[in-house]
Amino acid sequence: MNRRERQKHKRRKKLIIVLSTLLVLFITTSWIIVEFKSKAEDTEAAPEEQTPKESTTEKPTNPQTTNEKPTQAIINNYEIDNYLKKIGFSGSVLIVREGKTILQKGYLYANRETKALNTPDTLYYIGSSQKAIIATAILQLEEKGKISTEDPISKYLPNFPNGNQILLKNFLNHTSGIVGKPKVSGTVSPKELIEAIESQGIKRSQPGKWNYLDANYMVLAYLVEMISGESLSNYLQKNIFEPAQMTHTGTYQKDIENGTNESKGYLIKKDGGTYKNPKLADLSQLYGAGDISMTTKDMYLFDKALMDKKLISEASLKKMFAPGSTSGYGMGFYVDPGSYNSHGVLSGWNVSNSMSHTGKTYVILFSNIQNNIHSFGKVNNHIYKLLNK
Repeated sequence: MNRRERQKHKRRKKLIIVLSTLLVLFITTSWIIVEFKSKAEDTEAAPEEQTPKESTTEKPTNPQTTNEKPTQAIINNYEIDNYLKKIGFSGSVLIVREGKTILQKGYLYANRETKALNTPDTLYYIGSSQKAIIATAILQLEEKGKISTEDPISKYLPNFPNGNQILLKNFLNHTSGIVGKPKVSGTVSPKELIEAIESQGIKRSQPGKWNYLDANYMVLAYLVEMISGESLSNYLQKNIFEPAQMTHTGTYQKDIENGTNESKGYLIKKDGGTYKNPKLADLSQLYGAGDISMTTKDMYLFDKALMDKKLISEASLKKMFAPGSTSGYGMGFYVDPGSYNSHGVLSGWNVSNSMSHTGKTYVILFSNIQNNIHSFGKVNNHIYKLLNK
């Protein structure tokens, strides 16, 4: 190889070295850039993944306290609607026949001072209509083999007067023969109520004679707690209200939907035109016999679940609807020729609950004026006549 060729070879070798160096630098630089960019992206994404979302996400709310859309009035029978207006009905009505809503509406004022109107969502204290719920609870416990309506009360309350002769069914039928509950004041416990009832003793007549008393169902409510091992309110919630999907039922109105649909109870004075607000008793004194409030829809849901045998069996229903005396009262309901009825009156509220023997028709009348209608039974019967025209 001559000198010229050697110089040319050296230049080619240097060029290769330079190009190789540049290629290595390029590859190295590109790798560094990619890695840096990747880390930068990871760094930007990390805060978004780690930031808690509680501050911007609404917490789930209790279905009973959400702002539900108001239930719309439904009128599919103007003759019944006009009849209720004519008699000055004040309250809420729900009438269902064969699954179709015939009438669902509020009438006049829930609060006469503020002029707030009664609506399908208004709450009412149901008074003695609660007895049907307590009777259902007793029959549920009987089906589970924990109690029998043929048991003497002495089996559960050994100190009860005439306890060996009085059967549980006598309390359900109001044929126990007990004197009842003395007047009490303030808040009382269920145990104190039962002791007060026991202290009153019995009447001269033996069990079997009809005598309607709240005390009968106070004893039964106490048995529900004793046998189930839980409070009455908890038992009813789990075994009756939830299965029947009753989401607007409780004790005091103010505790349901934050009191947004309360009604005020009224009594018309003897002067014929002045309304007064009777004082609501401490509901602990009405334990098991009038310490519940609800909407007309929830009463319908209870009736429907009962008649559909979702709460008790066919055999228990027959027992419930068998008259226990000449009064026609079974267990929580009066048994009339064409319907089953419960009725409740409480310090300014007056309610009627009725369903046909077939379970096809339901008529629920909740009023927040205690005494402006002489007979809810007659009103109920007239509505059935209008439905059957």
